[in-house]
Amino acid sequence: MLAARGKPEPRNRWRLMPAGLALALAVPVLVLVAGFNKPASAANVTNTTIHVPASVQTNPCFPTDVINLSGNIHIVITTTADSAGGYRGNNHLNSQLSGVSITTGTKYVNSEDQDDEWYARPPFPTVHTHTYDFLLLSQSNTPNYVVHMTMHETVNANGVPTATVDKFSMDCQG
Repeated sequence: MLAARGKPEPRNRWRLMPAGLALALAVPVLVLVAGFNKPASAANVTNTTIHVPASVQTNPCFPTDVINLSGNIHIVITTTADSAGGYRGNNHLNSQLSGVSITTGTKYVNSEDQDDEWYARPPFPTVHTHTYDFLLLSQSNTPNYVVHMTMHETVNANGVPTATVDKFSMDCQG
């Protein structure tokens, strides 16, 4: 109901305010609680998956052949502060890739884990670059091939990592 001046009657106004007030108080409390529970040397974690869509690639072992490649590369990057003002970085990659030759029907598979440790020192931001190799095993008598992925990780002054993949290439491993 509205009072004479078009404002809600006090009893209706008070009935609506507790929900808004509770939300307004809950968000800062959650932020404070989350902030106080984090130890000073807690790790920063970036967790992402690169989805390789069905992508037609020239077979590096047979230039007249093409492979329909797909799958996932799961990447976890962890940085932990140390007493010298830097960050210890650990990368863990898990790849699950497969492909089929469009010309011959040959199947290729990949399933592997890779780890990389590195150190980020001031001044920040600092960049770590690494090339990872993913072996695609032929399921017939044709040669295997390798997909190379170059990834750059940038660590800011708070130890937060970000990653960018800027190059893929392939080689024959006969």
